[in-house]
Amino acid sequence: MYRFGHISIPTTDFKKAKNFFGKVFGWTFEDAPEIKYVFFRAASAPHGGFYLVKKMPKKAQVNVYIEVDDIDAKLKEIRKARGKVVVKKVPMGATGWVAQFATPDGCYLSLWQALPPKETVVETSPVQ
Repeated sequence: MYRFGHISIPTTDFKKAKNFFGKVFGWTFEDAPEIKYVFFRAASAPHGGFYLVKKMPKKAQVNVYIEVDDIDAKLKEIRKARGKVVVKKVPMGATGWVAQFATPDGCYLSLWQALPPKETVVETSPVQ
């Protein structure tokens, strides 16, 4: 099954957004300046973040991400089902990829594909 995994909210000022949502909802934050983003952690999932805009958009303000294992395959399914790819797959730093699509009736949603977790190598000492 697919689940909603992330929500992006536009803001014209990171500081004001953190102040407002922190006070009103008790969210906590982590700045990610390398991608010009601020992640928020809500009381329960899904969590999300703020993206910076010069002017608040009139449409498509909140961006909802559906988690998928393979964005490329899912975009093919979306096209086949008469949906439209709005933003092709793009990397998001070292965390994964995003893409945006529109449903046949024009609803905009996004896809998220996380990078696979790095394998940890456990050093073992030879038995003596």
